[in-house]
Amino acid sequence: MLWALGLAYFIGSVPSSFLLTRLFDGRDIRELGSRNAGATNVTLNVGWIPGLLTLLGDVGKGYVAAVIGRFAQAPICPYLTPAFAIAGHNWPVWLRFRGGGGLATFIGGALALSQLPMVVVGFALWGISYLLCRNHDKSAVLACVLLPVVVLASRPPFKVLAFTTTSSFAVALKRLQSIRQKLKLAKAGSKKELP
Repeated sequence: MLWALGLAYFIGSVPSSFLLTRLFDGRDIRELGSRNAGATNVTLNVGWIPGLLTLLGDVGKGYVAAVIGRFAQAPICPYLTPAFAIAGHNWPVWLRFRGGGGLATFIGGALALSQLPMVVVGFALWGISYLLCRNHDKSAVLACVLLPVVVLASRPPFKVLAFTTTSSFAVALKRLQSIRQKLKLAKAGSKKELP
């Protein structure tokens, strides 16, 4: 089982956005726009074709991670490997741990595990959370907190709850890191404005 989790992390670490941006544009996606190594930033700053390819690559990482988990002896493994792929995507060893947000990789894992309804519920929770917070990062964190609670209320098998909880945690942790970085930048900016 450990080999599958480790392999899932390294698969998640494949920097789709970085490689495709280099290929199409020659620049570093981490220095463009929001500086997030994800499909949205690629689409907005490089183009829709590399953005779409990045999205497919990021979804594919979660999907492949879940499939690999099926080859491990532990039945729960396919439900844990997507979280490790998300961690690899969010904190890729190849890019000094500066990666994307993990949402597309989460979706890939959910699709591989036939959890499409969970994706729909997750987007609905994010939409409601955004109406309340009016902030992408904060609404994503709130949705990630609420999703396991909603899934738990439906009394799913433990393995499904394990997937929801671990994957949501990996996505939320990255968003919390993003919030912290933005607060530090805002604080540094306000200090520069002082006489």
